[in-house]
Formats: sequence, C-alpha cells, structure tokens
Amino acid sequence: MKHLFFWVLGYLAIVIALLFQLPSELTIISLSGVSVWLLGAMINQAFSIRAAICFIVSLIICVALFFLPINYYLASVLIFLNLIAVLLLSELLVNKCNFDVTLSSVKKIAIQITQFTILPSLCFGVLSCVIASMYTSFSFSFLLAVWVVTNTLGLLIGTPFILLYQARGDVYLQEVYKFRHILLCFVMISLMAMTALLSWSIFTITVVALLALSAVLYSFKLLSLVGYILGGSAGIVLYANRHLFNDDLLNLGFALFVTLISGYCIALILWRYKKITDNSCMRLKQLNINFEHTFELSPEMLLTLNSDGVILEVSEGFLSAIQISRLHIIGRRLDSFISDKDKQSFLSHQLNYAHKFKLDALTLVDKYGKNLIVNFKAQVFEFEQGHSTLCFLQDISEQIKLADVLEQEKELLEVTLSSIGDGVICTDVNGKVTYMNPVAEAILAKLTREVEGVSFDEVMPLYNEDTKQPIRGLIEQCIKNNQLMGLPELTCVRNHLQLEFAVQDSISPIYLKNGEIVGAVMVFQDVSESRLMSRKLNHMAHHDVLTGLPNRLLLQDRLSQFCKRAKRESHKFAVAFVDLDKFKKINDSLGHDVGDLLLKQVASRFTRSVRACDTVSRMGGDEFVLLLDKTKDKHQVAKVVKKILNCVSGGYELDSVHVELSVSAGIAIYPQDGDCAESLMKHADTAMYRAKKVSKSDYEFYSIELDQAAELRIAQEAAIVNGVQENEFIPYYQPVVNAQSYSLEKLEMLARWHHKGVLQSPDSFINIAEEANLIEKVSNQLLNQAFSDFSGWIKKMPTLILSVNISVLQLVEPKFVKAFTTFLKEYSIPPNNIEIEITESSLVSNIEAMKQTLFEVQQCGIKVAIDDFGTGYSSLSYLKYLNFDTIKVDQKFVAELTQGRTKGELAIVIVNMAKSLHVNCVAEGVETAEQATKLAQAGCQQLQGYYFSRPKSAQDIDPIIKVDQSISQSRTIG
Repeated sequence: MKHLFFWVLGYLAIVIALLFQLPSELTIISLSGVSVWLLGAMINQAFSIRAAICFIVSLIICVALFFLPINYYLASVLIFLNLIAVLLLSELLVNKCNFDVTLSSVKKIAIQITQFTILPSLCFGVLSCVIASMYTSFSFSFLLAVWVVTNTLGLLIGTPFILLYQARGDVYLQEVYKFRHILLCFVMISLMAMTALLSWSIFTITVVALLALSAVLYSFKLLSLVGYILGGSAGIVLYANRHLFNDDLLNLGFALFVTLISGYCIALILWRYKKITDNSCMRLKQLNINFEHTFELSPEMLLTLNSDGVILEVSEGFLSAIQISRLHIIGRRLDSFISDKDKQSFLSHQLNYAHKFKLDALTLVDKYGKNLIVNFKAQVFEFEQGHSTLCFLQDISEQIKLADVLEQEKELLEVTLSSIGDGVICTDVNGKVTYMNPVAEAILAKLTREVEGVSFDEVMPLYNEDTKQPIRGLIEQCIKNNQLMGLPELTCVRNHLQLEFAVQDSISPIYLKNGEIVGAVMVFQDVSESRLMSRKLNHMAHHDVLTGLPNRLLLQDRLSQFCKRAKRESHKFAVAFVDLDKFKKINDSLGHDVGDLLLKQVASRFTRSVRACDTVSRMGGDEFVLLLDKTKDKHQVAKVVKKILNCVSGGYELDSVHVELSVSAGIAIYPQDGDCAESLMKHADTAMYRAKKVSKSDYEFYSIELDQAAELRIAQEAAIVNGVQENEFIPYYQPVVNAQSYSLEKLEMLARWHHKGVLQSPDSFINIAEEANLIEKVSNQLLNQAFSDFSGWIKKMPTLILSVNISVLQLVEPKFVKAFTTFLKEYSIPPNNIEIEITESSLVSNIEAMKQTLFEVQQCGIKVAIDDFGTGYSSLSYLKYLNFDTIKVDQKFVAELTQGRTKGELAIVIVNMAKSLHVNCVAEGVETAEQATKLAQAGCQQLQGYYFSRPKSAQDIDPIIKVDQSISQSRTIG
C-alpha cells in the first residue's frame, strides 16, 4: 500500500506540474499518455480501490484546475473522461488479458494490446477531442494527432511492462530488475539522446539497434523496462520542445512515435524468434537426455555396439541380468560375455554394414559364471562416423525351466488322473472322445483306445433318473457358451453292459495358453450310494419316523398346494385335526413301547380308510391331521369323517393287552373356514378342542362361535397370569366343627380370585388354570398366604388342622412332596397339622400315578382326605389299600337328608362305611340343624357348611380363634 501511495503521488505531481507549466486544453489531451503511469499503480488492486483512486485523483486535479487560467468546466470534463478511460483499461487488463498467452507470439501480443488498450483508449480519445474542438480554437484533426502521438506512444510502449507487472507483481520485478538493468537502461537512453543531437538518422538506427540488442541479450524483461523508460523519455523530449510551433511539435512527435514503435516492434520480433529457437534447442537437448535416461534405465536388456563389437551403451536391465557394474562393462567386447559354444555363432555376423540378424538360445555368462540363456536380436545402423549396432536381448532362462517343469507336470498329471477316484473324459472341439482315465474306463467298461474318436453322447449315454429321458449335447453346449457347466440333477449313465450309475459333477472347456478352446473335459463321480442315502434322508426329513406318515413339514407343504389347487380349480377340501382320547394314560400305564405300537396301528387304520388323493399326517404325539381332497359339502365331509373315525376307534390288541380307543376330531373346510394353511390348521385345532369337551359327538365342525370361545379362553388365561403377578388369588377359610360340641377343629382353605372388584369362586378359574398349566403358580400363591396365616393360628390352637385342596396335576409331579414339605418348614408348621384333600374323581382316573405320591405324603405325617366321596364310582378296595385318614361326604348326599328317608340313607351309609374303615368322616354342605343332628346321631365326627359358617377371610377367622369359642356360639358373628 505504501508503494501505491507514492506511485499515485508521482502521477499527480507529473500531471499538476504539466498543467501549471502549460495550462491548456491541449495539455490535458496530451495527459492520456501519462495515464500508463497510473495504470501501473492500479493494475494489481481490487476494483473498488481502483475506482476510489480515480475518484480521488480527479477531485485533486479538478481543485488544481480551479486556479489555472483555462476553461474550468471543459478541463474538468476532459480530466474525468481520461480517468474513466484509465479505470476501464485497468479492468480490461486485469480480467481479459492473459499474460502467458501474450508471451506466446508477437501476433497475440499485438491483438491483446489492440483489443484491451488501443481501441478502448481511442474511443475515449476521440470523445475528448470532439468535446475540446467544440469549446476551443484547436481543430479536431490537430487534437486527434496530438492524442495519437502522446497516448498511443505511451500505451504501446508502456503496456508490456504493465502486463509483466500484472502477472508477476512487484515482488517479481524487484527480483528481476537489478541495479545493473536500471543502469543499462540509462546508458541506452543516454546513447539515444547523444545520437539525437548528431543526426536523426543515426538516432533512428541507434534506437532500433539498442532495442534489438536488449531483446537478444536480455529477452523480454529488459525490453519491457526499456520501452517503459523510452515512453517517458519521449514525453520529456516533446515537453522540452514545447516552444516550437504546433506543426513542428506535431512532426517531432510523429517522428518519435514512428521511430520508437518501429524499433520496439523489430525488437519484439527478434525476441520472439530467439525465444522459439531457445525453446527448440532446449527441447532437443531434453529429448536427448530423456532418450539416454530411457535407454539406461530401461528394465529390458539393451546394448549398443560399435563395428568391433565393443559395448558403447548398456541398459539397467542388462546390468541387472549380468550382475556387473556399468563402469566395468562399457568398453568391453560383447563376445567376452558369451559362452564358448555360442561365441563363434555370434562372431560370424558382420557388425560393419547395415543389416539385422538374430540368434536363438544364446548363452551368456554372468559375473559368477552362471549361464543366462537369451534370444538375441541385432540391428546394424550406418552413420557418418561409422556403424553402430542396437541389440535386444530377451531372457528365456525361466521359459526353458518352465518348459521342463511343464513336461514334468504333464507326466505328473497323467499319473494323477490315473490315481484320482473321479472319472475324467476329455473331448476335442467336435465332441469326440480323446482321453479317459481308469475310473471312467471302469464305469463305462471300455478302454480309451476303443472309444477314441467316438462321439461323447455315444460313449457316455446320460439320462434323467426319474423321467428316463436322454440328456444330450452337453459338450457342444459347454464349448459354445465357453463356460463351466454342472451336470443336471438326477443324472445317470448306462454303459454297454446295461449297468446303471448315478453321476454328478461338471463339464469345463479346455484352453490353450493363448485362450483358444481345444476341447472339453468332464469330471464325474459315482454317487449311486450317496443319492440313495440322500433319498432316505429326504424321506426321513418329511415323514414321521415311527409311523412313516408325512410329518408337520410335509403336511404344511401339501396343505399349501391343496389351497393353491383348490383356488385355481374352485373346489373345496377339508382339514380334520384328530386327537387320541386318553392316550397319555395308556402310554403311562402300559409303557411307551405299547404306546408306539398303538400309534403304528392307528396310522395303518387311518391310511386304509382314506382315498389315494387324501393325506394322513402325524403332527406329533397322539395328533393326526387328515387332508380330504375335493369334498362337495359339509354333509359329505361328516359322512367321510365319521366312517374314518369308526374305523380308527374301537379295540386294539397290543402285546396280549386289549385297549379300547376313542378319538376326537375337529374339521375345517376350505374356503369358508379359511383360505390359507395357517387359518385352516388353527380352526381345525379349535374344533378338535371343542369335540374333546363335549360327549355327544366325537367330531365337531369349526364355527365362529368356537373362535369366540377360544378367544375368551385365551383372555381368561391372560387374566389368570396377570392375577398371579398382581397377587389377586387369596385364600378363604371355612370352619370344620366337632359334630357333638360344635367346637372348631379344622379349617378348609378355599381359593378365591379378587378380580376387577369381584370375588370369584374356584369354579370360574381352577379348570382353566389346570389346562393352561398355571395351577401350580396359583396354588403356590394361595399356599404361601394360607401357611403364613396358619402359622400364627396354631400358636394359639396347636391342635387346629388346615385342610388344603391339591390339584392332581401337582400331585403327579415327582418333586411335589419335597416342595410341599419345604413350604411347611419355611413357616414352621408341623406336618400333622396339615390335611391334603383329593377329589374322588381325580383319584379314580390317576390311581396308579398318585399311589406313590400319596404314600410319601402319609409317610411325612400329612393327612389325606377324599373329597366329594360317592360321586366317583368309589371302590372299597382302593380305599383300604391307600389308608386314607378322612372321607368327606359330598354335600348333595347331605342335602337329601331332609328330602325323605330313602334319599337320605346314602349319607348315613357313607358315615357307617367310614366307621367300619376306622377313618374320620366329615359331612359337607350342612345347612340346617336337622341335618347336623342326624349326622351326629349317625356317628359322623365333623361337620362343615353354611349352618355353622360361610367361608371367611383371614381377618374374620382371627376373632374366632382368639376367643376360642365354639362355632355355635359365634356363627351369628359371620
């Protein structure tokens, strides 16, 4: 910024000094040449800075004009136009002029200067001359001539320097233009000035010579500086001769203009020619250097020899191969590196006349005496100085080694092909057999020499194992498509002895090194055994191992196919989900072997009772599924299913054991009960579940009501799960009193479910919990609370007994006794204070499974009671055998005591039976004093019912135990 300030200040000093010396509009017109100075100041500045400089400079000059005796307004307009021209020229030079392009040729320099300096400046010059001629005594032609002399001279000579400054900046100028250059410029200007005093012709010659000399010796950088100073010098000369008349001054200016421009243009042409010549020499020199480097650094083995065979130049490739340094190889004869056996062959060729020759498998000897086999090519060239030979060598040592290796590999390949366990058959491009290994010969029962040249399809007749259709044209297809091909699935071959083999593998084209296909090779394996094993495994994966029926996986596939075909052909079919009733009981009681035998016979009956188009599948366990294809309506389906179930149900003789079997089935029909495999299976299962619950029929059709019932059941199961998590299951207690004194002796724990603000009885959730395998969680929650309450009560009444109902599902669990006794120990409850109640119906159906459990329970000291006695077709033999402690008379027998003598006798009979068995007897459902009296008189020991107390919560039982009062006295409390 500092140098910019001084540069602008210098411009202002020159302009104001000229105006004060020659205050005239003609002087202002002449100032256009001085504008080059201002261009140099602004050329590397931003546009805003350039505009600000022009504005400030115009204001300063206009202020100076105010004090001069000239037309102020005209002078201000001319100054303003001049500075606008300067701003425009600077913008064009910055954005349009390419310095690198201008240095490429004189023509481009001239075009750049004309486009971006002369023409724009001429427009403003003409405009200024027109305005000045209108308000002064000067003619337009005279003003224009003055403008051309001053402005064009300054622009033509000063622009190259400005361009150099624009492209390189002031730092470059400071580095390039040293003191010697400035001094040389002043010496040249001094010489020109002295010659101008002697003669104008000598001055002209001197100008041209000095400019040409500066171009030749110092190139463009000095030429631009000289031109810039010459332009200023011309201005000084014109100013010094200002006393001349106008015409003489103008002639002087034109003479200077022509002289300087001519010399400058000649110098530019010389500079350009010199630059082109220098560049050509430099490129040629660089080309020679590059060639030498390329030759020397080449990885190929290259040599140049003179006519005597002496090595002149050598490449890095040869040095690396021969393992000798460049200094020790240049100047030596090439035959000194050639083996003795090949030396004479090389020397027989002349190296002193133009020709070329080559030697194959020439042996060279390296530094360590190791042989190097090369192919040698030579080209002899003739020059004025003599002959030179360019040699090309190619190392073929590895190729020879590779050829030996390939020969060995060929032998190894033949041995390998003869040893491998796969069959190999090779053909030519026409599909004719050319080779067979021993394995292929053994399978086809023919030798290679017998089938050589015979068509592949004839030698190896392939066919599909399932369809028996021949497989032909594999070799032709492989060669045509030029790709590896696998053999089709289930491919077999039959030899001329009519022996069949299952084969698999691939056919591949045979290529030469150049990529040409010369035939095909087939590699195959005898997979007869593995394919047979695969079929067996596939059958096992899709069929039940025990019965041989389709399993769940194959059933799903067939059911999906049934759905697609039924949709396509618009017909119906039925899905029947069949379950064997009480199969688990048979399996547990008779053993798994008998159960498996039963399943096999059931599967056989199912298979015999259905059509060939139907499918019988075993889902697992005792569940079977029937797919009945192309059914007309529900009536036909019912008829078919009933026939099948009648065939399957009935008696079975299993290892001298006779078993009566019944089945339950659920039926869903496509499409009204479902249009996909999943929905049909689901709906048939739902219907089957319903059939097991009702006794009037052994099969049920699916209906929406069944779905709703299933959804309700799912919702109930979910509610029970949530109830367990939220501790909604609570124990209630019903007192059991002494039949004579009515004093409290026992409490029966009864389950209650406090759900959504309503207290529900066991009938609403026990069965659902058992079927959903939730009964253990519900029971554990109830027992935890009951034992917690009871542990406090027995501290006040040590003889009090707690009677709890246990599900048969829990009793048959192997770890039940251990878990139950652990509960008692946790709450410090003696086992003899606990009584387990079992319903008679569950005892009868599970007598064998529960026998050991009940024995272990009694061994621990826990009492066992039979609940609802008389409702399960009881047997006195098992009552005596199991040694029960208590029999509970069912409440329906107790209710009959007040309905007549005959009906009430059953309750009395059961009481007498208990006395004869010496077990305790409890009567349930006592609701009147008459019932209590009759039972006590009959000898019943304990009574239970609403007459004494309804089931109560733990809080309501507490007062009864605290006062130790009889129920007869306290039942008004409840």
